[in-house]
Parts: sequence; C-alpha cells; structure tokens
Amino acid sequence: MDVSQLELHDAILIAVHLDPLSRTAEVRLAYYPSEHARQRVPGTLRFIGVRHFNQIADLVQLENHAGAGNVGYWVSGETPGVSYIYLTRGLIAVTAESVELVAEA
Repeated sequence: MDVSQLELHDAILIAVHLDPLSRTAEVRLAYYPSEHARQRVPGTLRFIGVRHFNQIADLVQLENHAGAGNVGYWVSGETPGVSYIYLTRGLIAVTAESVELVAEA
C-alpha cells in the first residue's frame, strides 16, 4: 500500500521499536485498511534512515482509548521525510529517508 493513501484515524498503537544503530524505527498498529472496513488489521510503519525520532505519550490515556482507537490521524510527506502520528494525548514525530507499511499476516 502507498503510505500516502494510508488513513490511521481510529487505529490502535500497539508498540514502538527503535534501533539507533541501524537508524530504524517501527510503529506497530492495528488500523482499518479502508474507510468501509469493519475490522482493523495489523501492520507496521517502518521508518528507514531515521534522523530524528520524538515521542510524547500518556500511556494511561493510550490504554484507556485503545478500544475505540488511540490514534487520531497521521500526516506524512507535507514536509519531505517528516511524519507525524497524532495520538490520544500524545505525538510521534519522525524524520526519515523513507517509510513503508509492512502488512502482517
């Protein structure tokens, strides 16, 4: 899937993994693959060539809103290489050379 078409409204943030030695970051999510989908599917946003990674999160609020979705929306590509994932009471901001969505089975 082209990540520019990815809609993360009401997705669930599952985990974040950083590897500073390989300059990668992975954000695991459960998201709706289309606006008409009734079930979320698992997937991972993989950021490669990460230069900056910032996250602020209220874990209690993320847990409390996990059922309905703790991701508000995401913005990718307005500024080349910069992505923002807006969370319930939080934000993940990543500057990277590339981002891809890895679907999970």
